[in-house]
Amino acid sequence: MPVILMIDDDKDFSGLVSPHFAALGYTVALAENGKEGLAKAAKLKPDIIFLDIMMPDMNGIEVLRELQAGDETSDIPVIVMSGKYFDKGMDLFSQERNFRAFLGKPVSLAQLQKTVEAVLK
Repeated sequence: MPVILMIDDDKDFSGLVSPHFAALGYTVALAENGKEGLAKAAKLKPDIIFLDIMMPDMNGIEVLRELQAGDETSDIPVIVMSGKYFDKGMDLFSQERNFRAFLGKPVSLAQLQKTVEAVLK
């Protein structure tokens, strides 16, 4: 099954999402901040990344751009998530070639699962 890397400092959210996908057969790795996420992405080369925007050390946009710039990580599809409101018309992420979807938190596990399945097809 595919490997998911979840880069998110919200332990409650990770604690819900990780067991859901593990029960479906995915391998789920967690990173609590951007720097840790970048290191794990380069090491694990996951099939997909869940990326939070609001994090303390590096924000998700910085992480997304670093992932895109890395030789080992530039082709990993990224689903960006945030509890903060983003105007979909702003189109902040579509210029990043590894960006695949934006989901606002809270997101239902069913919607997240559906998005993952569509991205990995």
